[in-house]
Amino acid sequence: MAETSKGSQVLAVEKITKSYEGEKVLDEVSLSIAKGTIVALVGTNGSGKTTLVKTIAGLVTPDSGRIDILGSTAGSRQARAVTSIVFDDPALYPDLTVREHLGFSARICGREDYAERADELLGGFGISDLAARLPQGFSRGQRQKTSLSMGLVRPFRLLVLDEPYVGLDGAGKTALVGFIRQARSEGAAILVATHSPELLEIADTMIALGFGKVVYQGKPDRAKLEL
Repeated sequence: MAETSKGSQVLAVEKITKSYEGEKVLDEVSLSIAKGTIVALVGTNGSGKTTLVKTIAGLVTPDSGRIDILGSTAGSRQARAVTSIVFDDPALYPDLTVREHLGFSARICGREDYAERADELLGGFGISDLAARLPQGFSRGQRQKTSLSMGLVRPFRLLVLDEPYVGLDGAGKTALVGFIRQARSEGAAILVATHSPELLEIADTMIALGFGKVVYQGKPDRAKLEL
């Protein structure tokens, strides 16, 4: 596990193991993220990245080990209250407009003064003109920008992004990088699961998974993307 002082630690994953039908998907995975830190989580398909993200979200229960988010177990009400997770497959409601999606995401987490932040996100991602539209017929990129805006409009101390570049155009990627850096400057801990070499440029640390194990942890290195 990376050297992280207890006072600054937001996420602690301690020797997580998970198996499906007798096959280990995660094998004693440990990592930690401090506030104001961006960690890139990389690995080929089947390395365990998605399962790890789901255990942090509390959607998958590990067979052994522990995930702690600011002193609370992953999946608990307290952990969910300080965590925002955006998965790689946007799930949008067919009967809510884009702005209503952001309002729902903010209010369900107790944030009522979200209007200005919503405008900032919609403008940054270049989808202000979609604010009053329903998502039916949206492109993959438009859905991704809406989903990312939903994740960023709510309050959080831990931000987890699963393959956030999927579907984004150049302007969308630039906007996302800006919002990630903004979150870091405000003290959030950020975990980005990615195949994109470009995202390594903003990361403080890179963790590579291979066959369910941590095979590299240290300075971001494009050469280690395919370990």
